[in-house]
Amino acid sequence: MSKKKVQTKKERIREMTIIGLFIAIIVVMGFVPWLGFIPIFGLSATIIHIPVLIGAVLLGRKSGVILGLAFGIVSFIRGATSPGLDFVFIFPWVSILPRVIFGLIIYDVYHFFRKIIKIRIIALAVSFFILSIIHSLMVLPMMISTFPIVMGNANMASIVGGDYISFMEGSVESFSTIMGVIWGTLITFSVAEAGLAAIIGGIVADRLIKYLQVNNNTSLKVEA
Repeated sequence: MSKKKVQTKKERIREMTIIGLFIAIIVVMGFVPWLGFIPIFGLSATIIHIPVLIGAVLLGRKSGVILGLAFGIVSFIRGATSPGLDFVFIFPWVSILPRVIFGLIIYDVYHFFRKIIKIRIIALAVSFFILSIIHSLMVLPMMISTFPIVMGNANMASIVGGDYISFMEGSVESFSTIMGVIWGTLITFSVAEAGLAAIIGGIVADRLIKYLQVNNNTSLKVEA
């Protein structure tokens, strides 16, 4: 049985520094308009999960949880300060919980595909695509099931906006229509986000792994 390597103080500081850099990227992407969240029809597509994917693959499960938590907190804050349907992210079970679970599973899912797929960049792309879909499958049901809570609260409804609420509170046919539009939009976002994660995230992660390996960075958790 192989023994777990104990990190030196210098190695722990290096790893914390890298985690800090990824958290900074997540925060910047979250609050710079049209960078991490792309608003369309009152909802937002996001690519903030890409640095979470890369960081978790490079640094391991614990770092993945930390980055997922950072992603969730940024999403929570943005939900509290944004009008439109994104306000549903004010609920922690929509914004934070799925992102923490997402961060936890990244490292193991990647290594599962790495054992099957021998070419690293392809293994990264495939695992990032599937992980992005898993992320969406965790978040979307939470969003949809939480919309009635928003609609039933006058204060929340006023923040979301009268146009959205009046349309959603119309006839049953209107409600079914808007929910269909929301589902269609979110599914489209999810596939686009997964594609971007596979292409951009896969390439960036592969280059970073190679760079850190060449420079003998002992904070690196991922194998060649």
